[in-house]
Amino acid sequence: MLKKRYQLLSILWLSGLISSMAYANSSAVILMYHHFGDDTPASTSVTLKQFDAHLDYLEQNAFNVWPLSKLVQHWQNDQDVPDKTVVLTADDAYKSVYTEAYPRLKKLGWSMTTFVNSDPIDKRFGNFMTWGQMREMQADGFEFANHTHTHGKMRPLGNETQPQMLKRVRDELTITQTRLQEELGDDANQNPKLFAYPYGEYSESAANLIAEMGYVSVAQVSGAVDKHSDHKALNRFPMAVNFAKIQDFALKVNTLPLPISKQSPRDPLIQTNPPELRIHLSQPVKQLNCFNSLGQPLDMDWRSDTELVIKSKQALKPPRDRYACTAPAGQGRWYWFGQLWIID
Repeated sequence: MLKKRYQLLSILWLSGLISSMAYANSSAVILMYHHFGDDTPASTSVTLKQFDAHLDYLEQNAFNVWPLSKLVQHWQNDQDVPDKTVVLTADDAYKSVYTEAYPRLKKLGWSMTTFVNSDPIDKRFGNFMTWGQMREMQADGFEFANHTHTHGKMRPLGNETQPQMLKRVRDELTITQTRLQEELGDDANQNPKLFAYPYGEYSESAANLIAEMGYVSVAQVSGAVDKHSDHKALNRFPMAVNFAKIQDFALKVNTLPLPISKQSPRDPLIQTNPPELRIHLSQPVKQLNCFNSLGQPLDMDWRSDTELVIKSKQALKPPRDRYACTAPAGQGRWYWFGQLWIID
């Protein structure tokens, strides 16, 4: 009897290990930066000391640093992604991406994916990169992608109707994609094209349209990703002064995606406050805990060992909040999933 029990425990342990390894074979962590420096807003900056520490950690621990297009292409071609793969992204194309991040990454032979607002570039605002600087970086393997023309939110605004919003979304992306191709050539039309939501905000209808236009999109909510993740809104870990300490960084780049097979709703625009999130797991996960952005625990109603309904104990405060769920994944690593909520 004892022998059979030991065999069963061994099978369960091995099953969990294989499942974690399977996720690791396609999983990655995407990081989001904006400014690099000590004299820019802390909410959207990492200090140079912090960024140097990030790069040192990745190098010393043999991480694979890929551009986003390479990761997505591996998923599309059903190719394995090496364990410990990290994608570095930067939003808005601020000048410090060129002056600070670029030389450091070039020295290491690494790349970065930068999402571009074409309007301030065309107007030659001084705190943004120039097209010429982007071409220089592109020649060294850096890639540039779409972040809209004017940094407008990808959801209904004010009294905007649904058709008006969708036309605005299409126009914003089309203008910048045209400018990217005009200035950077055909390399700007990655296959697939890549897009980052300004402010991380979007509606489900806008996300569907952007996907129909051929884009894989990234958001601004923490969590690891894999080929099963929603390619209309891939999670990224935001890197800013208060969230970029090396201990936090090391934890985040070693995370795995929570094995979710289905979730509802998909739309982050909430209809009732607090919103209810239902997730189905592809395998049981032990010691799962969920919190809001203030670190307060959420109500967790387990309907089965793989079906869970999550809800805040109190109404969420505008303009944005999130649910975050984590659980130990073994070998000192964690599953991590985030869900954005937009509260008008």
